[in-house]
Amino acid sequence: MFKLIKNIFRFFWRTLNFIRSLLVNLFLLFMVVMVIIALSSVSQEPEAPPSAAALRLVLDGQIVEQRQRVNPMAELSNELLGNTTEKEIDLHNVVKAIDEARIDSNITGLVLELGAMPNTSQTKLAIIGKALERFKDSDKPVIAYSDYYDQHQYYLASYADQLLLNPKGAVLMRGMNSRRLFFKDAIDKLDITTHVFRVGTHKSFVEPYLRNDMSEEAKQDLAHWIDQLWSAYLDTVTNNRQLVAQHLMPEPSALLERLKSVDGDGARYAEKFGLVDQLATRAEAKQILIDTFGENDDGDSYQARHYAEYLHSLPEEATSENKIALIVAQGAIVGGRGQEKVIAADTVLAQLNQALDDEQIKALVMRVDSPGGSAFASELIRDKLQQLQEKGIPVVVSMGSVAASGGYWISSTADQIFASPTTITGSIGIFGMFATLENALAKLGINSDGYATSPLAEISPFQALPEELAEIIQLNVEHGYHDFLSLVSTGRGIEMSDMENIAEGRIWTGQDALNNGLVDQLGDLNDAIEYAAELNQLESYQVTTLSPPLNPRERLIAQFFDSQLNAALAKNIPNWQLISQFAEQAPEIEKFSDPLGQYSFCAVCEQY
Repeated sequence: MFKLIKNIFRFFWRTLNFIRSLLVNLFLLFMVVMVIIALSSVSQEPEAPPSAAALRLVLDGQIVEQRQRVNPMAELSNELLGNTTEKEIDLHNVVKAIDEARIDSNITGLVLELGAMPNTSQTKLAIIGKALERFKDSDKPVIAYSDYYDQHQYYLASYADQLLLNPKGAVLMRGMNSRRLFFKDAIDKLDITTHVFRVGTHKSFVEPYLRNDMSEEAKQDLAHWIDQLWSAYLDTVTNNRQLVAQHLMPEPSALLERLKSVDGDGARYAEKFGLVDQLATRAEAKQILIDTFGENDDGDSYQARHYAEYLHSLPEEATSENKIALIVAQGAIVGGRGQEKVIAADTVLAQLNQALDDEQIKALVMRVDSPGGSAFASELIRDKLQQLQEKGIPVVVSMGSVAASGGYWISSTADQIFASPTTITGSIGIFGMFATLENALAKLGINSDGYATSPLAEISPFQALPEELAEIIQLNVEHGYHDFLSLVSTGRGIEMSDMENIAEGRIWTGQDALNNGLVDQLGDLNDAIEYAAELNQLESYQVTTLSPPLNPRERLIAQFFDSQLNAALAKNIPNWQLISQFAEQAPEIEKFSDPLGQYSFCAVCEQY
């Protein structure tokens, strides 16, 4: 009987193994055949020149400084299970496509499709907006269409020469806000003891655990920089649309009266007060685009090229012996190695070592988009950047949407810092925090007892924190804060006596930071790259983006899904772009931790 059961299980196990092996081998065979077909197509005669068409700017994903590597098996699993994954769009690829299309005679105009664009930082939108302004100098039309325009979508749509809106839609304007939850009463009810160590009255990260509302200092800081961002938004949109601010964002009572005048019709309101140029159904909008750019070969739409396809068709840039290295640092700063949505110290150090070892690299530009994180990891990255400077390689920092706390730490001693007017930066401060449960456990009749050779060994969530140890931790945090101030003072040439009014956790916009000396110039990534070239008097140079070193397996996959082979596969295999999203494997992210428990992080900066 037992032997029979054993044989049955063995049979099923061998069957499962056979099916698994068969599927894997069939997939590999399929890929080999596809590669052979693709390679054979590479040697065929070149394609005919593309016909004239509009550039379709379809921004249907999260706009980021650099797309992250994805786990192909996780992506495939999500596809099979029907789970949605967040799509990422590279900000600088979008800008490059717009700039190349501006001087391309085969591109006759630009169409903005923004209906699926999620909420995006104003700084990133402003960078795309600048590119759209440059494109309009070519006298090629820019047309935007959507069923609805949310506030961030309307910001970009306002650059269009012709702004179309569905008759059943609306332009949804709300203004800006930032709110946090506060837990002091809940913590008291649970008898949790919170231990907070910080320097800087404006370092508000820990306030939700100490208060039931925002401190006056934190609220003033918040109001100061959010008002600046909102003012910049209104200035840009009203100038683009030749509107008065009262029509774009009237007081609630005035808005109510105006909506009554159009029977509550949001689309008619937008047309009447100049927010859009024309109301058009989807069919009517398609006809307008056909009339403007011509009908495609299938006769079902207008002549257009998707910006990603257009980018892929551009010739490779000329190589040069003079290289400017570019590293994109985005996300929270953590220790260890990792690549997905964090700045992992060991990964960045590996990238910087590539720059140190490459004699052709004459300068380095670091694009920083981070609210901070581990103070220790931040210092590791900053110290490695200083090693490049000591070797004679200038370091230029270009700040993205946010470069605050630890994000500013790694930037502080660069040779030159660029920021956008709406960049969120500063927040120079350090904190540490943890909780103990001795009172809550005592209520349940649970007590902690034992023996330790020193009070320093008594740190435990189950017992009170010794007073001497609390003082030691506070001294350590104060020491770290003083180091932060010293770095900023030295790197930016600011007297230590002036740092008190600049630091203590205060948050600044890029314009503020220029005024108080925390940044050197206002400008975008291209400005930073050009400045780096000027520092070394480079007449010709090549910008090389440094990626984290790959292991052999990752390198094989990357090569397979890259270059001319990728173009051939895309041409011959249906849905190849979907398959290529599974191409690259990323290591696991290290836990967000600091060996000293010190963090330089700006919580309210993350969403901006």
